[in-house]
Amino acid sequence: MAAFLEAIAAGELGMFVNNQEFIAVQNMRERFRQELNYRSAFGSSHPIIRTKRAADENVISFSFLLLKSGISRGLNSYATFRQMEDFEVQTKKGVTVETYRGCNWTDIDIDSTLEQVQVNVDISCPGFLNE
Repeated sequence: MAAFLEAIAAGELGMFVNNQEFIAVQNMRERFRQELNYRSAFGSSHPIIRTKRAADENVISFSFLLLKSGISRGLNSYATFRQMEDFEVQTKKGVTVETYRGCNWTDIDIDSTLEQVQVNVDISCPGFLNE
């Protein structure tokens, strides 16, 4: 059973910002969108033309645990994110790395307990710039 779970696990799951390993995330969601438009024409009572294009925005959402100061690997201050704009993000899922350019954060949510501080971040990525 352990071998099965090991085989389906994502392995390394992380975020890189501007080509530097940044943080190992607890969870990550990448949302890709496209826009569809339906139009009728020539007196038709139902749509006969469909247009499709990449949406203006895609979203990457992730959570990570804030580390104690002095830890060299990872993120120990959410203020780092608050100061960033128009940055490059790379997501790593196992051996798959995807790059997004021109990104900006849209939401930073901080959940604090006595045991840990979890930071949840939404990043907006232009849909027309992604590789």
